Amino acid sequence: MIERYLNKINAGIRDVLDRANRHYRLRQVSDHLFAFSREFVLRKGKRIRPLLFVLSYRGYAAKPARDERSLFISAASIELLHDYMLIHDDVIDNSDLRRGKPTLHKMFDSKLRFADGARIGAHLAIVAGDILFALAIESFMAVKEDPRRKEETLKKLAETAAYTGAGEFIDIVSGHERIDQLTEDRIFLNYTLKTARYTFECPLLMGAILAGAAKREKNKLSRLGLAAGQAFQLYDDMLDLFATQDVIGKPILSDLNESKKTLLVFRAHKKLGGGGRKTLRMILEKKHKTLADLKSLRRLIVESGSYTSCFNIMNALQKEAMCLTLDLDMKPSHKTALRSIIEKLSPARMPLDLPSR
Repeated sequence: MIERYLNKINAGIRDVLDRANRHYRLRQVSDHLFAFSREFVLRKGKRIRPLLFVLSYRGYAAKPARDERSLFISAASIELLHDYMLIHDDVIDNSDLRRGKPTLHKMFDSKLRFADGARIGAHLAIVAGDILFALAIESFMAVKEDPRRKEETLKKLAETAAYTGAGEFIDIVSGHERIDQLTEDRIFLNYTLKTARYTFECPLLMGAILAGAAKREKNKLSRLGLAAGQAFQLYDDMLDLFATQDVIGKPILSDLNESKKTLLVFRAHKKLGGGGRKTLRMILEKKHKTLADLKSLRRLIVESGSYTSCFNIMNALQKEAMCLTLDLDMKPSHKTALRSIIEKLSPARMPLDLPSR
């Protein structure tokens, strides 16, 4: 069922992009605008957000949408919102790679040459991202469902975009703050706003709202989505610092160069002694980090016990989300599919071959 839904979601995304090109005549503006944006969006990805939306809707709907194709076009809206955010995030971070290929602003810079030597790829990528956000809103409206439920669901999508922007604000500011200025609560707030709400809670609630699910079910989905999303972000933090470039699809020094104050880094700083704490701060404050800096930071995180404690938190959150699925009044087949997705979010054992202390 999951594979079937993913195929239909990918078809829905292609449909949205091709229809937008015909309707807005994007090729008349620039061949690069349409071709690069389309290639970026259609890169291989998990499609977890539209998949959760479809599973939730189908899991609660008394009757399926009158037009199945319209449902999957509507599901594309959450993936387009995701891509809009990724494009802007890559510009903010000046990232070179996304999903193992050049970021959109780097693609523009590689193809567009001007007599004055201007490099405007970042500017063009921001505009392309804005267009994708508009297409996300438009594509959502395709689904043929009760108008009042559609309106409430669209409000949830817009609300989530605002929350995610607030999380990005925190992320940018914390990158320039001293680590001793931060708190664990603020880090978890960022995880909630920037990842948990729009990756898990939002698509699950959108599907349930559109299907007319009871309020108690929406409350359970909200708790489930936040727990799963925080677990997912903790695992992502581990991969960003410890995995290879092939696994994460971007340079391994990317997050370190941005001086991201993740829970891994924060807890290591809190638990280390004076010498280790000083070394950690020195690494974070360096303008240009090296592979040696990354190896030193990895060692400090492991030796402080931060790696083990963060893994245990991640595991507990994942188990909480798994338990919450059992209490859902959802169709059994869709509940099983949802559990399988959450189970694969993060490993049941430490993903890296490292000493625990």
